[in-house]
Amino acid sequence: MSSKDIRIAWILAIFSISVLWGLGNLAVGFSSKVLEANAMIYTCSLFISAAWVLLAYAGHGALSKETLRSVDTWGYGLVLIVSFLLSFEIFSLVTAAEGALLQRSSIVASLIASWLFLSRSTGRWQILGSLIVLGGVLWVCAGVQSESKATLYGLVFLFSFLQAARVFIAEFHKPHKVAVQTSSDPKARSRVIGYVMFVVAMLFLALSLIGALIHMQTGQLIMGNMPTLQDFTHPESIFFGLVVGALIIAPIRYIEFASSHVIKSENYLALAALAPFSTLFWEWATQPLTGLSLKEFTQNDLLAGLIITAGGVMVAFGAVKNKKNDQLAEYLSFSGQDTERIYDSREILANTLEHFGDDLKKTADALDVPLIVLQAILKDKDKVIAFKPEALSELSRNYRRKVAMSDALTGLANRAGFMTALKGAAYEADVYSILFIDLNKFKPVNDTYGHDAGDAILKGVAERLTALFPKRALTTRLGGDEFAILLLDSTKEQAQAHVDSIKESLSTPFDFNGTDIEIGASVGISTYPEDGTNPEALLKLADEGMYEEKTDR
Repeated sequence: MSSKDIRIAWILAIFSISVLWGLGNLAVGFSSKVLEANAMIYTCSLFISAAWVLLAYAGHGALSKETLRSVDTWGYGLVLIVSFLLSFEIFSLVTAAEGALLQRSSIVASLIASWLFLSRSTGRWQILGSLIVLGGVLWVCAGVQSESKATLYGLVFLFSFLQAARVFIAEFHKPHKVAVQTSSDPKARSRVIGYVMFVVAMLFLALSLIGALIHMQTGQLIMGNMPTLQDFTHPESIFFGLVVGALIIAPIRYIEFASSHVIKSENYLALAALAPFSTLFWEWATQPLTGLSLKEFTQNDLLAGLIITAGGVMVAFGAVKNKKNDQLAEYLSFSGQDTERIYDSREILANTLEHFGDDLKKTADALDVPLIVLQAILKDKDKVIAFKPEALSELSRNYRRKVAMSDALTGLANRAGFMTALKGAAYEADVYSILFIDLNKFKPVNDTYGHDAGDAILKGVAERLTALFPKRALTTRLGGDEFAILLLDSTKEQAQAHVDSIKESLSTPFDFNGTDIEIGASVGISTYPEDGTNPEALLKLADEGMYEEKTDR
């Protein structure tokens, strides 16, 4: 995983907690105090709306059934529901501010779980930070004015570990991990999370209906927040819940899965220490609109909040500080006796470096491995370090896709990658077309302006062709100044319609150091199955069509 991906994950997590969590908590307060909505009905609306938005965007496709059948999905749903119910009970015993602060005990629970069950290393900054968080939580507990303190402590203890369990399930959710690796389907992540939220919504709705029916039959509520049948007909709270679910809960859940997968669950929850002050800020900023009062946030809450926030930031800081050692431990192992794995690791790294002209950063990005991991292997003069088996498997996949079958100059697929895709095209589409493109007036560019100019033109051609065919197309540089495009589900007539746009795009002058350089292009076409079924023959036929056009000029 590249450093860029890790930075993005941290930024998304901070945004989610400091903005989305705060707005979500504000919405909860508004729905209960202003709209007088039942918490269960409001939450059902949230989950239904979040699921609908994610699935409407992603559509039906790969991993749909796998997600619905996954034990991880149902486990996530059950843990989320139980933690919500516990949260409702906690807030019934304390003020909203106290409840929000007590929930941060999940920071300590997640660190304990990560160390105890996952054998993750915990640095001194993280230990110190978690102790400070625990001190802040105990401060809140000491100031709670409640006759049911023992019950409250038990609820907080259970909630903290369930909250941690929920985020850990999101981190290790199997269909989501597959979706992360499915580069051909960028909507797969949203689809998986959408189906997870669909399961959660259905479970929550079923629980609410059961509670309402029991109330109708017995006149008794099984829990204080359980709805009655009349609560299902409260349009304001239902509509508000649908809006909040679409705009806030859907992105929160998406970021939770995406970020916890990268920065790890305990660090994601450490950032949750920002949530109380985030909520306080948004309540203050929107007070003229919502009418919510800030009086519940006492001086004691403020001091406890500062302590908990400081501890949470310290845990997150410790995670960043220890990132180097964690990454090395995640990817590498001492394997002095496993000479084959050492050789494979070094060979892939050496070939990739050669492919990218010894550019270590490009190598790290292509193999999706942190830079410090590659540097550790390069510094291993004794040749005793290798990638762990699971890391080597992922590394090999990235190598095949982004290096062995990629053109080093343009980043497009190379001839080997194109032929692999071409041989599998008949299994993906009933008809497809090949556009064979050869550049005109390219040789004089190298002769007149030098090879740097030629390389710049080839990169520019690749960018323009990619922009013309962003979907259901594979653009490749076959070699030299020859390019090809595979168009799935495209007849010869449909492919022919692209020829003029290709020629127009490539005849537009390219800028090289302030000089306009003009080239052109000749294009040949062949179509499966109209012109044949053999991939090599179809490519040759398109080449011949291009050559005929070039000689007719």
